[in-house]
Amino acid sequence: MKLESHLPKQSPWLYTVPLLNTILLLLVYFLLTSNFVVQSGIKVEQPQSNSRLTGFDRAHIITVPAGMENALYFDGVRLITAELREKLKANREGERRVIIHAAKQATHGRVTEIGNIALELGYEVAYSTVPPKA
Repeated sequence: MKLESHLPKQSPWLYTVPLLNTILLLLVYFLLTSNFVVQSGIKVEQPQSNSRLTGFDRAHIITVPAGMENALYFDGVRLITAELREKLKANREGERRVIIHAAKQATHGRVTEIGNIALELGYEVAYSTVPPKA
């Protein structure tokens, strides 16, 4: 016995429109989110690395420029090292992560000192790098 449907035939477009909407939304999502890279407002030449870290999209940014012994930038505001500890203590209620944008020419001891201050105050620390040029 052969069963037949008495319903009217549906247009094939009925099934392709939701598929196209989904593909378009995924395309827009991947195109836009790939450019959300954390940048500080201060230009420094960073070291190269193949590593990649996620989860620091709302982290505080500490920029350590080369050549300036005591100057650094916390979220774009210029500070000295002594003021950094107070600024990090004041921001304890917010995001507990810090990205250190250190210039390639900045001394290793200075960058480590800044990282240790943040670690002592309970922050997670990540060091910013750029991918190697192909």
